[in-house]
Amino acid sequence: MPTGVKTRNDISGIHELQTVTCNVRGSLGMLDGMKTPSIFRLDQLSVVDVSGADAGKILHNLTTNEVLSLQDGEGRETFVTDVRGKTLGHVCLFRHQGGFRLVGPSGQSDAISSHVDRYTIREDAVAESRDSDHVGFVISPSLARQCGLAGTEGVILKSQRIQRNAITVDVFGVRWLGAGSALLCIHQEDSERIPDALVELLADNNGSQSANPVGMEVGNETDFHEMRVIAGYPWFGIDLDDSNLPQEADRDAETISFTKGCYLGQETVARLDAMGQVQKKLVRWKITGGVPAPDTVLSADEKKVGRLTSIAASDQDGVTAIGFARRSHFEAGATATAVIESGADGGDGDGGDGDKVTGTVF
Repeated sequence: MPTGVKTRNDISGIHELQTVTCNVRGSLGMLDGMKTPSIFRLDQLSVVDVSGADAGKILHNLTTNEVLSLQDGEGRETFVTDVRGKTLGHVCLFRHQGGFRLVGPSGQSDAISSHVDRYTIREDAVAESRDSDHVGFVISPSLARQCGLAGTEGVILKSQRIQRNAITVDVFGVRWLGAGSALLCIHQEDSERIPDALVELLADNNGSQSANPVGMEVGNETDFHEMRVIAGYPWFGIDLDDSNLPQEADRDAETISFTKGCYLGQETVARLDAMGQVQKKLVRWKITGGVPAPDTVLSADEKKVGRLTSIAASDQDGVTAIGFARRSHFEAGATATAVIESGADGGDGDGGDGDKVTGTVF
């Protein structure tokens, strides 16, 4: 995963907003002096709409979290599982505009849509991929709170639809940058008007009829993943895939209901819960001694005990990683090491066998 070099788009102009408001300067630290964006553009997302009278029943049968009890505007983080209990997808699922919408990392929509279609026999449920229709903007938790955008209530995620000057913006509470993050989905056809939509949503509510123009930095996908790794959120397709079991993501409280009843793969999930632990799971690592690449293997006592999947390096947070650990290294404070290419992090290196890096679970 690329880190370090950052390319950002500049958005200028502030317009008046009467309903959804926030203090742009207060929440973004005057913006022009800000080093880290609070808004990140994602051009590729998985967006699947499931409609029909039996849509809730079908999704309930294919996911690990509670679906049927959701009210309109509510959602839950969940895994989509196959008959073996493996993770076909990791999404945020919302009861939305009379149907259901699943949003998550790109590359999942075809598999999820086919999965829904395969297990819909006589029921009334249709899954439709909407990936190409939308552009996503992820908002940091602090900015989302000050803007009054969708957030979380315990395990429940919130959503809302906002319309401004014929632009429709669907706002979904997510945890991608920590609890309280928000995802703004805007139709691709309005892409040329996205700057106007964003600055209206983030307009200064200072009681005046207008506000002074402010340059707003929007981070790109590389910037987003750096902040995501620091927040500790796993990304489907990078940190986990369809070879993993739900509990290996270490997000049981957010993604799994152990009381919802039967669903595809439920026996495997329940059995793992009864056993008490999986053999491996994702953990957060603090790295010292260099910047390893993804897929770096960590060892302890000459045994392989970890594998890094995402890396982020920043001046403020140092080197942080997400990666798998064996059971011996589940607890905070556990350490493991690896040898990487000398100077791989841009340092001088010693020209020898490589640089030793240490990972500590936290």
